[in-house]
Amino acid sequence: MISKNSLSTEYFSQISRALIQAGAHRPTLVIDKQRLDENLAALLAVIQSGLNYRIVAKSLPSVPLLKYIMERSGSNRLMSFHLPFLLHVVEHLPQADILLGKPMPVASAHQFYQWHQSLDSSSFNPKKQLHWLVDSLERLQQYQALAKALNCSLNINLEIDVGLHRGGFNTDSQKSSTELKQALEILNADKRLILTGLMGYEAHVSKIPKFIGGMNKAFKLAMQSYQACLQHVINLFGQDFCDGLILNAGGSSTYPLYNKSNSQINSQSHFVNEIATASALVKPSDFDVHTLEHHQPACFIAAPVLKLVSKPEIPMLKNLSKFLQIVGLLPKQACFIYGGNWLATPCFPAKTKLSNIFGHSSNQEMYQLKDDHCIKMDDYLFFRPTQSEAVFLQFGEIAVYEEGSIIDWWPIFHPESITCEEKKVNHKETA
Repeated sequence: MISKNSLSTEYFSQISRALIQAGAHRPTLVIDKQRLDENLAALLAVIQSGLNYRIVAKSLPSVPLLKYIMERSGSNRLMSFHLPFLLHVVEHLPQADILLGKPMPVASAHQFYQWHQSLDSSSFNPKKQLHWLVDSLERLQQYQALAKALNCSLNINLEIDVGLHRGGFNTDSQKSSTELKQALEILNADKRLILTGLMGYEAHVSKIPKFIGGMNKAFKLAMQSYQACLQHVINLFGQDFCDGLILNAGGSSTYPLYNKSNSQINSQSHFVNEIATASALVKPSDFDVHTLEHHQPACFIAAPVLKLVSKPEIPMLKNLSKFLQIVGLLPKQACFIYGGNWLATPCFPAKTKLSNIFGHSSNQEMYQLKDDHCIKMDDYLFFRPTQSEAVFLQFGEIAVYEEGSIIDWWPIFHPESITCEEKKVNHKETA
């Protein structure tokens, strides 16, 4: 899946030198800008076949990083999954058109409007730029009550269950079809609720084993489920109305399936007009899947080596430790790094792995090294994050690496400062 040359000794030696020159002597999240650009080019080749692109903000939680992707892709569409991050994006990227990526409690939606109304000024217009995701008839009724209480209009995007089975409308049974029809009738009758689209997420597709049909069958069934729900919308609202809807699908592991230049795939997903992805651009290890073989890992954690340990021992068991080293159950060489316990796996030096002597530690984590390693104190161990959305937030700034140098530092989202703003709004409400 990942070529050996892409994670070579020379590659990580260059990044190490760049980090030392930049004075990064702490655990640092690094993005390789050239690889990021190459991954983005692969994504844009699909987008330019006739799709809109929505950038998943949780996977790239940095305003400068999002700005860069927005500029390079020409898209102002974002997807948000967390109220504090929604506020942050509205404040710093007010030009964005934002679709919620999961159904939010109606109290969270209420809190957003309280916060937005408290702003001295904002060019962000929720009536035109914000789409709430609704997954059930009950939640739609809650949002209907909110719209009435606030005397404002809400854009509603319906979540469609296309096979992932974690919620959403579908047409699998008479009851399900009835609930979808009832929801559509509410949207058609209430002028405060504006239907702006559908979202069908199909992350399961690329993981379906061949013995139960494989990816192609799963994708076909997902598109059939999506289109069945869309037909209910067309029946009530008309084709002309539906031509203007956001019909969102796709994810980092499945976006290549929507290439409209592929006639076989296009025949199944021709109605989809928007895909959402972001993790594919930095390719954490959870995305080492066959659909992304053309992408390269572009994000790494660099952790300084604090201590080298020869023949490490289990506390109070010196003799047993020697025996375990002889039979290969205990490493002969190890090191302690600065930090640790991240959702990440070591990728350099080769064959480095977590040592189980002391278990996980967020302070100084021990890693087993090859017997003939060349690591020295203050060198770096490199890790590949398993995901980006949680891991990126654990580092203060992202080191942007390009052509042998750290060319910039991009700050991450700072939810603690946003939470303070939320508390101020709540305090005003209860005072």
